[in-house]
Amino acid sequence: MRSVPWQPLARGAATADSGARPVGFLAASKTAARTLIVRVPPAAAARMVLRLDYRSSVAVGVFGRFGCHDGRVSITGIERVGPRLRVRLVLRPLKPGAVECQAILSTFRLVTLDRQDLGRPLPSHVGVTLARA
Repeated sequence: MRSVPWQPLARGAATADSGARPVGFLAASKTAARTLIVRVPPAAAARMVLRLDYRSSVAVGVFGRFGCHDGRVSITGIERVGPRLRVRLVLRPLKPGAVECQAILSTFRLVTLDRQDLGRPLPSHVGVTLARA
């Protein structure tokens, strides 16, 4: 298991539903980036993903039905585990006295990773785990 550093690109409401569990996708080329672009608002993150230099970077998209909880969800780690990339998310508790809506809608976060930090071959699968803090 090897920790992989990342840089945030964008986050927000997704344009496609991801299903009941959080999912992740790795884009190692502009062609592969289409799996991310169809799920995010075109004006926002799509340009960022297409502008990446895929010779030195890859993009990872994480999608989930976080809705109004999205501001309390963050990536705590990304690890290479054999042929898989594991993205760890945490849902922080609501602050005492605070309230939030109960809407359930899909949201996304896009991050970029240095290709060399992943080693070869690139991971074939992205797993996402969500824990409560």
